[in-house]
This record gives sequence, C-alpha cells and structure tokens, in this order.
Amino acid sequence: MNEERSEDTIYLYIGKILQSIFLQTPGQLTSQAFRHAYETYLTGGWSEVLKQWDSYSFQSYLYKMNLSRAAVDFAAISGNYETDLFRSIVEFIRNTIVFSAGSALYRISGGNDLLAQSMVNECKTIESNRCSILYSSPISDVKLMESNKIQLSLDNGTSQMFDIAIVATPPTVTQFFNFEPRSLFIQKYLALRRVQYNCASKIFLFFNVSWWYTQENIRGGSSTTDLPIRSIYYPSTTSNQTDGGTLLASYTLSQNSMIWQSLSESDAIELALKQLIQIHRNSSNMRNYFQGGKVKHWCQDPFVRGSFALFIPFQETELIDPLQASISNIHFIGEYTSLFHGWIEGALSSAVRTAHAIGLETTFDVVIIGGGPIGVITAINLSQKQTNLRIAIIEKGTILNSDDSSSSFDQRQFRQIYNEIYLAELANMSIPLWRQLEQTANMSIGSILNTDNGFLFFGDFNTNQTTVDGDFISMKNTCEHLRLGCEYLNSTQLKIRYSAFTFPTHYQGIFHSHSGYINVKALFIALRRIISLNPNIVIRENEEFISLKLDNQTQIITDRGTLYASQKVLFVPGSYAKNISDLFNFYLNITLWEIPIYHFRLLSNSTQIPTWLSWDGHDLQSLFTGFTSSLSSTDYITLLPRFIKDFSKPLMYPSQKKNIIDTFLTQKVIAWVSRYMTTEVNVSDYYWSNTTCLATFLSDNGFLLDYIPETNRKALIQAGGWGMEFVPVWGDILSDVILLDQAMNTSSKYSKYMRYFSLSRFNRTDENIVLHNEGLQTVPAYIIIIVLLLSNYF
Repeated sequence: MNEERSEDTIYLYIGKILQSIFLQTPGQLTSQAFRHAYETYLTGGWSEVLKQWDSYSFQSYLYKMNLSRAAVDFAAISGNYETDLFRSIVEFIRNTIVFSAGSALYRISGGNDLLAQSMVNECKTIESNRCSILYSSPISDVKLMESNKIQLSLDNGTSQMFDIAIVATPPTVTQFFNFEPRSLFIQKYLALRRVQYNCASKIFLFFNVSWWYTQENIRGGSSTTDLPIRSIYYPSTTSNQTDGGTLLASYTLSQNSMIWQSLSESDAIELALKQLIQIHRNSSNMRNYFQGGKVKHWCQDPFVRGSFALFIPFQETELIDPLQASISNIHFIGEYTSLFHGWIEGALSSAVRTAHAIGLETTFDVVIIGGGPIGVITAINLSQKQTNLRIAIIEKGTILNSDDSSSSFDQRQFRQIYNEIYLAELANMSIPLWRQLEQTANMSIGSILNTDNGFLFFGDFNTNQTTVDGDFISMKNTCEHLRLGCEYLNSTQLKIRYSAFTFPTHYQGIFHSHSGYINVKALFIALRRIISLNPNIVIRENEEFISLKLDNQTQIITDRGTLYASQKVLFVPGSYAKNISDLFNFYLNITLWEIPIYHFRLLSNSTQIPTWLSWDGHDLQSLFTGFTSSLSSTDYITLLPRFIKDFSKPLMYPSQKKNIIDTFLTQKVIAWVSRYMTTEVNVSDYYWSNTTCLATFLSDNGFLLDYIPETNRKALIQAGGWGMEFVPVWGDILSDVILLDQAMNTSSKYSKYMRYFSLSRFNRTDENIVLHNEGLQTVPAYIIIIVLLLSNYF
C-alpha cells in the first residue's frame, strides 16, 4: 500500500488498531514516543541516553512508552521498520537528533563512484610514487612482528612489510583475515563477530519515459508498501522529464532483503515490475516503457558481504571501543567503527579519526578543551612562561567562535566596580594585562579595552535587593574601600551631565572613568594574531571531547582519536560546563540564561554617553546594560537585558537554546527605552541580533576554577560568570595553576583569590558518587607507510 492512503485502508490492514491511534500519522506516533528519550538527551546529554536506553530495542522502547502491539505494527509497517524492530533504540534517537537539528542531505552529482575515483586520482598525483594502489591482491595473513612492523601475506604467496596498516574492510570481510599473533586479536575478533551487520538489496528498473512524472507528477520522495518491494524511491531531478529514467523500484533491508536473494535476477526484476504496477494503477501502461533492470544484493557481494552496521541493544556501549581500537600499528576504519551507520559520512569520519591518531602529534604537555578566548589566552600565557611546552587546544567548532557564548556580540562591559572586593581587585589587575595584550598584537592602546567614555551605574540605591551584577550600595563600598576614584552623582547631577537619559528624581549614579567596554572582535583578532606566531600551540578544530582516562599520561578521547597530556588537562567549556560535569559524574549547580541583544537607532542630535548599567532597585527584571554605539553600526546603541522571563526556569544545557526572541523581554526593553532614552534614540526603530547568547551562572554568581573530582589533580575546569572582562587575568591565573600546581599557594600572586573559585564553596555542588576511570597503556604512533587493505564504496 502507498504511503498516501485513506484511513479506511489503514484500518483494513491493521484490523485491531484503535480509532484514536490512526488519527495520527506514523511520524507523529513515533515522534511522540521519542519525546521522552529526546528529553533525556536535552537534560543529561548523550551519556545519559546510553545509560538509560542502550539496553532497549526499537520494539521494547515503544512498549515501554505504552504503545500497543497494533500501534507498533502501524508505525513499523508504515515507516518500513518491520524487520528493524530488534535494532537498538539509540540508533533511532541519534537519527532523530541529527535530523531535528536541520541536517541537510546531499548527493554526488554523476554518481557515488566519483568519490572513490577522486581519491584514486588524488593518490596518483602524490609525488615520488608515495601513494600506490595494488589491485586484485587479496590479503590472507596480517602478522604483527615483535618490532611492531606488519607483514602482509597475499593469496598469491608473496608478502610485504609495512610500518602501519589500516584495515578498511567491513567486519564481515575482516573476520576472514588471519591476524597473528592471534592472542592479541581475541577481543577484536569477538567484536567483529558480534557487531550486527545488515543485508540490503536494491532493484533498479529502467524506463524510456519518466511515467512517474509525466503521468503522476511525482518528483522525488518515496512510497512504502507492505508488498515485498517495501520501499520505492523516485528520482528528484532529471534533465528532461519526458526522457527516460531509472527508478529504485525496491530497497529492502534485513529479512526483507533475504527473501529476494533466492530469486534469479530476471525473476526479481519481473516481480518488482508487477508490484510496481500494483502500486501505481494509474500508470499500468509503464510496461510499455520498460527497458530492463538491475539487481544488487550486498550480502552476496564477496568484497563486502553485507551493507552496513546496525547496532542492537548494548552494542554501542560494549562494542564501539573494541571496534575502533588499534592493535599496535594496525588500525581499523569503516562506517561500522563510527556512529553514523549506513552513511558515507560514517566511513569518512572513521578515516579522519585514524588519520589524526597516526598523522598528528598525540602527546602534549598540556591539553586545553575549549577554544574560546580564555582557553586561547591561557595557551599563550603558558607558552610565554615556559617556552618549551607543547600545548594542544581542542575545539568542537572553530577557535574563538561565538556560538552559544556570551561573546556572540561584539562588545562586553568592562568595569572595576563590583560587590566583591576580590573581583574589583582582579579587574584592576587586568588593566596592564589588557595593555600588554594590545602591545603584543601590535594594536594601539584602547583597541581592545576602551575606557574613553567611562562607565556609569545609575538607579535606585535605596534597596536591600541584589542582582547577578550586585547592588549599588555594595559597589559604592567597594569604591571607597579600594579608593577607585569613583564619582557619586545625585539626580540633578545625572541630568546635567547625561542629558541622553531621563532620570527619576530618586535615582543616583556612580561614574568610573577607568572602566568602559571590551571590543570583542578586536580581542579575537589579537589572539589569532599572537597564536599564529607560536609553533608550540597546536589548534585542533572541529574535534569534540568524548572522555578522559587516567594513567601516567592522561588520555583524552575525542571523536577523531586519542591524545595524551603529560601534565594537565584544562576544560574551559563556557556554556557547556554542565555537560562536562555530567561526563565526570559530579553535580555542578550551574544554569544558563538565553539573552537577546537589541540595537536602537540614535537620533540625529544624540550625545556621547558611557557604557552603562541601570537598575531601579526593586524589580529584578529592570536590570539593563548598554553601550554608547554598536561597533557594527555607529548609528545604533546596543542594549541587553540582564534577566530572563522566569528565574525559576533557566536552561541547563546549550542544546535547550531556542534562538528565539522572547516577546516578554522585547516588551521590557522597549518599555525601558521609552522611559529613559526617548531623547537619544528612536524607540520604534530597532532590531535584534540574529542570534541569542548564553550567560552562565553558578549558584553564587561567582567563578569556578578547580580540579575536577577524582582526576588526581590532572584535570581542571574553569567556568561561570560574565568572564570576558577578566580574560587576560584568567590566562595568567590558569597558567600559574597549571605550571605551579601545589606550589600555587606560595608562589603565585593570585594565591589569596583561589578560595573564591573553589568547587567546595557553598551550594556549588553536592556530594556524589564519582566513577573511577581506569588507565590505559599509551600506544605510540609512527608516521611511515599506510597500506589500505581493501576499500569498497557503494
């Protein structure tokens, strides 16, 4: 039956299905069932998904979600999952996450064989015949010598020695290789035998007229049926719709594939044509256009003996590590060693993973996870303090990107006035470091830290409440205690000096001439400029941290391989702090606010104003910070609310970010501007940035810098707070902690501040059970010769 069918047809087929169920489409039914697992991912990350659901098959999960047998059948038949109900539910969850994120599908124009051929052509262009392909040379034995060299024996009786071997054959083929000594490969053979490897069959039919388009107006898409052909795929493009074309008349997997393998090719083609006519009754004349067909069974192909991996319950948890594991200098790749089963992307990502393990430096003194400004400047400070250090920065995106962070707008406030004395002292200590950074990057003074117009705090000082930015009375006390040279202004003085604002009569102000704002774009340019000149800092972008294992050298596992840190690992996760705490199984009381950025057009008679922070003292949703002009356009000011709609419902993970402007916040912003800035801006002429930012808050609104529990002082984490104004200080502090370690308390000028950053401060964490990570042996990597045992692309 075709996917576009009446409810009556569905009812007749399913028989006992409830009326309320078939009012939903199969997609709606499974989406509703997957919602619970997806929530697990949003709140606990992928590790929690595996913990809760890797023991479930697709079918057992649907039962767990209280779907009836009839509902399971309805979804399975309509979605063509019938023979995949044994499949691990985490495979479906991952697909749901990937496609819900808007992942696009691509095809190779001209055919998939062009990909393999382009690699062959690239190989031929490598000089000195350093890349060669030996065809028609089946491998029989792979022997790992005591010297760690590899002897490959061919079926023709010859053998060759290599330094490195990469096994690129499917597990169904690799099992036939005789790996020696066998005792080293027991776990590898076990994993190869256990991994579920699927069968697949395709039947192509050729027509001299594209009847599906000319007679039924079908362009692209697919149909699903309970007939043995199961799935039909229609061409999405053709140069001339009246010309002929090729139709994928049947694509079957698992048991559905096996029943076709007993037929001869001619019988299979004829049966597929008959069933196609049965589906498309309005085009029963298609036989007049029929030109022949072609059948492909991947389980009958001696070079692959199957199609792709299909994990069953427990296999992602138990098999992915042994499938990926190298045995000395013998490495294993293929989509079955990845988590993108059935996709070319999986095969390619596995190759990249191994190439990184072989071709890149794998041992460093310090590894920094997180390529934001704090991570980058820490690497710079480390290299300046100890020039022979080898440092790696691992970043899941690109370094100094602004995705999901509070640096996603081009200005950040810089102020020396805080409730807490220690923060004011650190801000003051940062000024010479900012100037040093500008000088090192060959920038003029004030290019990054701009204090030309100062910083103005104004609002109602007569309140006992406090905010994430503190309160004005405490700030005033800090000014006086540290003698910061603050000016205190009453309402009249505010009106005279800052005519751009309309001040209520009870408002007061604090002005500080040595505060201002950070030019984030200039900061990023400076850091890139400096780091590009340092060969001891290795940038590894688009590489995601997965786990950490402890030994004499700390082992860092990423989605591209393994690297080692002989001294320390530093995590600077930004908004991903809770993801990291979850990975290390300790509770971190940290939350996220999703905050939009607004820009209002200045009036022609606008005046020069400082960076400002305003609060009326009684309403926590009246806290705003602003900048005299937008760096992207001097015709606008920039304004940010420093609150969210519901303080009891912050975000926990960046994946919960919606990137949607809350109308409540917009109304609050417009109301504030209408009340205080009508003489300076056009209230009705505004826009918001096309992305929101995430601000990270610990329970006490402070900063975290401490060793991660149960890592033997080998792994550190820095997180929390509006940290941009402290970037150079953080670089200085973190580099001291890494280099001085236990001597930090006696040898660093920052020692007296460390207690404020401790994980043990009240309400930052709870007692918890931390899993012990067992160490692994370091596997040395040598870059010599790579042999491709066998590759098949289909």
